[in-house]
Amino acid sequence: MKIKDWLSFKPVPQISAETLHTQLKSEHRSLFLLDVRSHTEWKLSHIEASHCIPVFNVNISKIPKDKTIICICLTAHRSTPVARELLRHGYDVYELSGGMRAWWQQNYPTL
Repeated sequence: MKIKDWLSFKPVPQISAETLHTQLKSEHRSLFLLDVRSHTEWKLSHIEASHCIPVFNVNISKIPKDKTIICICLTAHRSTPVARELLRHGYDVYELSGGMRAWWQQNYPTL
């Protein structure tokens, strides 16, 4: 990741918790949920089928290009620079608006 990914004011595409919840019911095979929180945070609560790759360990070559990537963190701050980097490399990527806090507020299931 580059410093401009952290400091840029350029917004990234967003997906709401409600929309993601709906899409997971019908389109789950076309989505790759990239949770960039720590392993400890992920173990405490995560969206089913999400992949935990902490923000500073993301290796773009390991992220599938044939799926829509949903970047997830606690409040949508750590996921923003990851989403920007993926966008720069041509990925179809969205950030979970409000992060896991938004997901929990809707009482959607977690593991």
